[in-house]
Amino acid sequence: MAGDDGAILVIDRREEFGETYAHARAWRVPVSDRYPDGVKYSFQYGTKDETRTATDDGTIIRYDNFPDHPNAAIHHKHLPDGTVKAVDFTGLRPLFAAFKTEVIEDYDEDWN
Repeated sequence: MAGDDGAILVIDRREEFGETYAHARAWRVPVSDRYPDGVKYSFQYGTKDETRTATDDGTIIRYDNFPDHPNAAIHHKHLPDGTVKAVDFTGLRPLFAAFKTEVIEDYDEDWN
């Protein structure tokens, strides 16, 4: 079902890992200057609310294509040190697979 803005949810997956979690959400959206690939997504791995501090929003890594990050590529990744780097985008499914693999291999999470 499409929302009022024409967005159609195509990925909505959340996994809990004790004090951390992964949440991947993606929508098909109308092609526009803001979303030239016709997708909008955020794949986040982070700490849960109870483990955060006032200066820490809990993000460990996040892949997204939010268009309002200054000096960021359309498709980018937020790193633990706060920097943002460009990522290759060949589609939602390959990017989700890369995100999941990173959470498993780099952060030693048991994600089936």
